[in-house]
Amino acid sequence: MRVTLVATAAADIPVDALAVPVATGQRLSGSALDLDRALGGLLSELLAGAEFKGRIHEVLPVPTHGRIAARRAILYGLGAIRDLDGQRLRSAHHELVRAARTYGYSRLALVRAEPLGLESLAGVVEGCVMGTFERRSRQTGAQPERGEIDELLLTGFGQGRDHEVAAAQESGEATNHAREWQNAPANELTPDVLAQEATKIAQRHGLEIEVLGPADLRAGGYNLLLGVASGSAQPARLIKLRHRGRQIAGTAAQEDGVVLALIGKGITFDTGGISLKDPASMSQMKADMAGAAAVLAAIDVIAARKLPLDVMAVIAATENMPGPTAQRPGDVVVSADGKTVEVLNTDAEGRLVLADALTHAIRNGATHLLDLATLTGAATIAIGHGATAAVSNDDEFWRLIEEAARTAGDRVWRLPILADYRVLLRSQIADLRNAEYGEAGAILGGMFIGEFARGRPWAHLDIAASSWNTNSELTTVLRGPSGAGTRLCIELAELMAGGAR
Repeated sequence: MRVTLVATAAADIPVDALAVPVATGQRLSGSALDLDRALGGLLSELLAGAEFKGRIHEVLPVPTHGRIAARRAILYGLGAIRDLDGQRLRSAHHELVRAARTYGYSRLALVRAEPLGLESLAGVVEGCVMGTFERRSRQTGAQPERGEIDELLLTGFGQGRDHEVAAAQESGEATNHAREWQNAPANELTPDVLAQEATKIAQRHGLEIEVLGPADLRAGGYNLLLGVASGSAQPARLIKLRHRGRQIAGTAAQEDGVVLALIGKGITFDTGGISLKDPASMSQMKADMAGAAAVLAAIDVIAARKLPLDVMAVIAATENMPGPTAQRPGDVVVSADGKTVEVLNTDAEGRLVLADALTHAIRNGATHLLDLATLTGAATIAIGHGATAAVSNDDEFWRLIEEAARTAGDRVWRLPILADYRVLLRSQIADLRNAEYGEAGAILGGMFIGEFARGRPWAHLDIAASSWNTNSELTTVLRGPSGAGTRLCIELAELMAGGAR
């Protein structure tokens, strides 16, 4: 989809449909009011008669009868102005584009009108690009499909902002790449295939890449990752991509230079291992690698932009299966960090593989650590699908993450690391236990990972709920795979690179 800024008056743009934003309870003003006058008051009549209420995800196409150049006008809802944050802004435009595709429009224009300000450009473009996402079908018969939008024209956003449009397209497309990986069947997206995807990104941008297999993992002492992988016929992979942004920028590397590590949980299928999951929802566990998808998609963009910041993506990839050689509840394993861990629940495997992944990042010079994982069901209970649950050991690093989340329209909510809870991580026979804490599951799952940060600034994003909305009644949050964390990682690297410039 081509996205172009134009200075043409909205009424004069010859497209299949011209989209007009409306917030709940808002009267038309500015460009929208001019357009309404050209249409003989049609739009204001629809609002006055409550035929269109401006609710988020509400979309209403109406014929223009030749009064303007567009064949149809589309009213689309933004919801209440007080609720319009970056995530809902993108969600509204996602649904606008999906509706336009359903109606078969190939050329779409969008007019900026209140409450959209000039600063909304990135969110509008990202949301529209995200709306082009379609889950890849493996069906062999003819299927009803949404059409494709060839061109999106934006008017009222000013000129000379093409670089902003291009960057927003990159971020939207990266989110869709993460969504596609999330949705891939586990027999297609194995740990080795995930490593192949990382290799393609490395080759595209000339990045350093390292992929450790079982022999290398044993040599490095990555026993937590190997323990999770022990029940599967698919060998584990520990993947590291490295973007050396300071070298690209011509800045000499320094011993104390910032190196950001984006660390993703890459469980390509999770049965729970011996602590077997309920089979009723097990098919959804193909998406237990959503953290890996987010960091892979993010470093693809970070490298393409040649940001002057050293960034690595580290992915611990494996299946968690109950095979004859699977680890057992009660096993004690020595981590790559040297700490011993009592594995009380094999279905609390994400924190195990991430612990070794953090160690790998630190061994390779990471100074700041951000891990993303579909870690706990407790995150759904604590926060729900509308935001990502988070913990962090460093207020300044968290401030950057929170700012990146706002810019990206990728909600996060920080939970407290309470000193009282550390006692719950203790094991009677090892340094740590991986489960059975009795309370605060989302917090303690993150705190377990934080034990391996070695005092470095670290944050953990639990995207278990935010990466895939499974609640059919939560209609104001996008259903299915969301690519949660992808845009946040990109914006965090942008912020940290800005400080390094």
